[in-house]
Amino acid sequence: MKITLDLNALVADGVLSDDLAQTLQQRALPRAGGGVLINLLLVFGAMAVAGGVLAFEPSATTGLILAATALMAGLGIYQTAGLQWRLLAQGLGIMGALGLAGWIGSEFYDQEAAIWPPLAITSIFAGVAWAFRSAFLAALATISLGAVIGSGTGYWHASYYLMVREPFITIALFGAIAAGAYHLRGALGEGWSNLSTVVARSAMFMVNFGFWVGSLWGDYVGEHWVAGMDWEAASVWRDAAAHLPEAVFSLGWAGVLAAIIWKSPRGSFLSISSIIFLAIHGYTQFFEILGAEPLTLLLGGVTAVGLAVYFSRRALQQNPGSAA
Repeated sequence: MKITLDLNALVADGVLSDDLAQTLQQRALPRAGGGVLINLLLVFGAMAVAGGVLAFEPSATTGLILAATALMAGLGIYQTAGLQWRLLAQGLGIMGALGLAGWIGSEFYDQEAAIWPPLAITSIFAGVAWAFRSAFLAALATISLGAVIGSGTGYWHASYYLMVREPFITIALFGAIAAGAYHLRGALGEGWSNLSTVVARSAMFMVNFGFWVGSLWGDYVGEHWVAGMDWEAASVWRDAAAHLPEAVFSLGWAGVLAAIIWKSPRGSFLSISSIIFLAIHGYTQFFEILGAEPLTLLLGGVTAVGLAVYFSRRALQQNPGSAA
């Protein structure tokens, strides 16, 4: 926890002695100010140098060397330099982690069914996040773990897509991660508690994505690992595989979100994010089941307005002095 105190005023009021005030002054953190600007300039300068070197020698080996150099330099600065260089160290660490992940992705992109490339990327992100206490990399480590079980994203011209090949396993795995991270954060120190919270929240996004995809197509559990089979073998496997229909995910998702909204403190991350995903769920199922027909759109609009009026009146009854 960081607070600001006027030491002179506290000494004048007799709250602190002169010796204690001097001790606190010596332990004060350095002011950010120009230090932040200098760190940012150095980070952007390092990025520009790396980009220039890659432009002169565009190869995966060059990228690997630059990434490893940035990571080692960041670790050295983080461990030996003062707090005023912490931003520079973290910036170099992130550059190095992203560079190493990019090298693995570029060199082994054709090994679609292999587990080790995404697992290696996850391990790099997790290790560097731990070393630098980086919340950004902690989130990337959590999300990149989904690639181990076939999750991912993609883009082509004016189109984006989300891919979850194992909805049930995604829900189970990331649900356990979220529960464990939320449980641990109360027992950890301030720096680690923040990382644990980021991991838990990122895992909850993956849980919701698993429910979302499962509510549309169901799930043949384990299908990601039979991707290398030919069509006939895959068909035989499907006939014998455990299948979870769309309704299981659709009803389960609504139930889980309702329970989280009911149990979570109002205004918390879990409460707000669950309300958002519940709206996404309702919107998705509305068009999936009823379709974009004139009558269904009319009924849907009337229902939405009715619910808005109901909840508005309920809020006024609970808080008579507040405006709608």
